Amino acid sequence: MKNVLTLLSLSIAAIFLCSCEPEVKAINYGQDGCDYCRMTIVEEHYGSELLTTKGKSYKFDSIECLAAFVIKGEVSSEKTHGLYFTDFEDAGNLYPLNEMIFVQAEKLKSPMGLNLSAYRTQKTADDVALLYFGETMNWDQVKNFVETAWLK
Repeated sequence: MKNVLTLLSLSIAAIFLCSCEPEVKAINYGQDGCDYCRMTIVEEHYGSELLTTKGKSYKFDSIECLAAFVIKGEVSSEKTHGLYFTDFEDAGNLYPLNEMIFVQAEKLKSPMGLNLSAYRTQKTADDVALLYFGETMNWDQVKNFVETAWLK
C-alpha cells in the first residue's frame, strides 16, 4: 500500500511540475486553412499563428490576416498567449512577436497583397527594406497599416 501511495504522490507531483505552457503548432502548408480568410496556407515564408492561453492555435497565411484577426478582437488579449511569425529567411519556422521586425515593401509580394514580411534581425529587415524599396515596422505600425490599408 505504501508503494502505491508513493507512486500516486509522484504521479501527482509530476503532473503539477510538468510544463503546462501552450506550445506553437506547426503549420501544415498546403493543408491548413487560414483562420481569417479561409484560404489554404501554402507560402512558407508568410505563415503566422496566434496561440491562446488554453493552447488553441489559430493559423494564418499572412501577417495581415493575423493582424486583422487581432484588430477585430477575435480572441481577447487576455486569452492570447502569444503571436508567432515566420522569419522570411527561415521559411516554415515560427518565432515569437518580440523577436520580429516587419517590412512592408510593394516589390516583395505577400499572399494577401499588403506585402508584409517578418525578420528576426534588424540588419536583415533594413537590408530587405532597402532592396525592395520598403520600410521597417514594429507590430503596432503593422496593425495601424492593416487597419487603414485593408480594413477601412
